[in-house]
Amino acid sequence: MNNGVLHLRWPKTEASRAWISLSPRVMAVLHGQAALRMAAHPEGRLEGLLFAKPDGSPLRPQWVLNQLRKRTAELDLPKIGLHDLRHTANSIMIAESIPVAVVSKTMRHFTLAITISLYGHLLKDSADQAVLALAQALDRASAGRSPAAGPGEVLRRAA
Repeated sequence: MNNGVLHLRWPKTEASRAWISLSPRVMAVLHGQAALRMAAHPEGRLEGLLFAKPDGSPLRPQWVLNQLRKRTAELDLPKIGLHDLRHTANSIMIAESIPVAVVSKTMRHFTLAITISLYGHLLKDSADQAVLALAQALDRASAGRSPAAGPGEVLRRAA
């Protein structure tokens, strides 16, 4: 944005122009928005921006931020910015035990190291869960061995 003029440009990287996965909930919202935009055009065609002013011109970033802040205040939620939504999505995926490599690719981070440097502090719970899962697997394996089983002995198969 320069002197009050909004410039629309192509994404910065080739990866930013790639496909993305969307949940059924997001797809429903996008389809609903597309229907509203199509209804606003007398010829019933969808052209231009999906989220736009009634005349089709782009929404101002500050207006979008103001709407976010208005809605969060109505819900008595903390004041956040638009980029905070991206951090929230990353944090939720990590909290839900999505592999960090998948989170990194989903968020289009250039490297896995970027994801880990930004969200590594959230991985402690995942590490705790991984160690617990390993312990449980070893306990199950031990339960399948005879009392005199030694290292390397093959587990008895359940009949």
